Amino acid sequence: MPPVSPLPVTRASARVRPVGALWRLRGYLKPFRVQMAVMFAAAFGAVTAEICIPLLTKAVVDGAIAHGARQLLIPLALAAVGLGMAEALLNLIRRWIQADAVASMEKTVRDDLYAHLQRLQASFHDNWQSGQLLSRATTDLSAIRRFAGFGLIFMVTNVMTFAAVVALLIHLNWWLGLVTGAVFAPVLPVCFRFEKRYRVLSRRVQDQQGDLATLIEEAATGIRVLKALGRGPLAGVRHGAQATEVYRTQVEKAGLLGSFWALLDLIPNAVIGIVIVLGALAVSKGSLTLGGLVAFITLALQLVWPVEALGYIIASGQEAATAAQRVLEIFDAQPEITDKTQDLDSERTVVHALRPAGPPPPQAARSTGRSRGHLVFDRVTFTYPGAAEPVLRDVVLDLPPGQTVVLTGTTGSGKSTLLQLVPRLADATSGSVRLDGTDIRDIPLARLRAAIGCAFEDATLFSASVRENVMFGAPDADEAAVEAALTAAQARFAYELPWGLDTRIGEQGMALSGGQRQRIALARAILAGPDVLILDDPLSALDVHTEERVTRALHEILAGATALVVAHRPSTVALADTVALLSGGVIAATGSHRHLLATSPEYADLMDVEDLEESA
Repeated sequence: MPPVSPLPVTRASARVRPVGALWRLRGYLKPFRVQMAVMFAAAFGAVTAEICIPLLTKAVVDGAIAHGARQLLIPLALAAVGLGMAEALLNLIRRWIQADAVASMEKTVRDDLYAHLQRLQASFHDNWQSGQLLSRATTDLSAIRRFAGFGLIFMVTNVMTFAAVVALLIHLNWWLGLVTGAVFAPVLPVCFRFEKRYRVLSRRVQDQQGDLATLIEEAATGIRVLKALGRGPLAGVRHGAQATEVYRTQVEKAGLLGSFWALLDLIPNAVIGIVIVLGALAVSKGSLTLGGLVAFITLALQLVWPVEALGYIIASGQEAATAAQRVLEIFDAQPEITDKTQDLDSERTVVHALRPAGPPPPQAARSTGRSRGHLVFDRVTFTYPGAAEPVLRDVVLDLPPGQTVVLTGTTGSGKSTLLQLVPRLADATSGSVRLDGTDIRDIPLARLRAAIGCAFEDATLFSASVRENVMFGAPDADEAAVEAALTAAQARFAYELPWGLDTRIGEQGMALSGGQRQRIALARAILAGPDVLILDDPLSALDVHTEERVTRALHEILAGATALVVAHRPSTVALADTVALLSGGVIAATGSHRHLLATSPEYADLMDVEDLEESA
């Protein structure tokens, strides 16, 4: 089961400021508390070693050189070398631990994000662009990782460095140290102003990159349509326009960051100039030794990087914060279709109990005489969110165990919507769907979906081998069961592919024809050996001869099984024990094919149209 997310999701992410969103992700760092402690300890040790080197320089100038104590040169030099080596070693340890910790953190967030996307209902994915989801799972999580691995460390160590160095400068010469620290005061208001502007640009470019990813993904998946219609140039224009928006925002962001960095470069260098002039005056008046001046200048130079790094830290932090805000927009989307019980461990036990170690061939699975699979639609009404009228109204339909009901009707009558209610891809607005006397909303999702097999008209296959696609719903199936399912679905063409069942069929199975994809998807549904089989016009892409062979095979497969089949062709309707005519969102008539032809003019007209289409 997916890990429990450490996120507090009681607030809507849209109301949380970016920094607050980033703070909410802090729970993902808790498993790495020890590594984080070692990282910070190593960073502090490296900073301490770096700060101590100028103090050794002061001892060399004021002691060994000024007083001619040359015997101190070698020990001081060795101490300086030792500090340098210690700094290098501590930085190596920090970066080594840091790389593993932040990469593991990113993986955990990505795993939780993917698991959460799987729990969200289908309507959520219908309303979100795929490119926006991809950019959040890749680019945004990378921004969070970079800040957690580098920005956060630099922020803490640089603040410590700045405070320690200024304290040492004041110790060396109190008035010169105060002047040096005061010169950096204008940096704070500049940083606040930069942060506000950069936050807006950072969010804008991340959203635009998501839109661009959507365009590229659509162009890649729809390349055949673009080429066939000659619309490639138009797609290129749309891509160019979106890419130009990203480019302009990126340039504006880079210009803002560049001007900020230029100012941050100017201030420390101006400070060095002031230190040199005022330090020389202090040496001439005897309030500062020559070695103290060398140490003072060296320490002042160490303030250059902490100040210059503010640009990187703020930019990285803002990108991570807006990325966290975008990621939380997904985490805060609550699944609308959930189990009444959240006992996930018991669900896993139920699923394993339902699944035998090796499922039998489809025919054998249906010869056991099981009584399960009684499906009832009881006054089911369904309305799509935002729609004015329901697409289904008071649907009443009874599928006894072992019966095959064919659902037919004109396009848009609600057939596919009705099928989606069975595996709870959507929930009825009112009424209930019952399986073996139990409302499906009271059945754990894992158990319900293990009991239902689906094959849709728009067959979805994965970028994997034929065998992996067929075994997707029955990973423990043996070779004999796979062959039986492929034979039943008239999909033995798979054995003739270049590498047989191990042939990878490309993204969404586009290396196959539409009919071949449908037959592979049908074999997948058959192999799962479900109690209830849902087939949404699964033979629409087949020629009449192949359809006839598949239909004969399905007669054997469906014998003793409960099946709800959407069909339009009279030849497919022959599968039915009962035919239900769906019209205007209601069941207008039920009966046998012959009975409906004789008693329902609407059904007779529908079948006449299909006959004409087949003869054409």
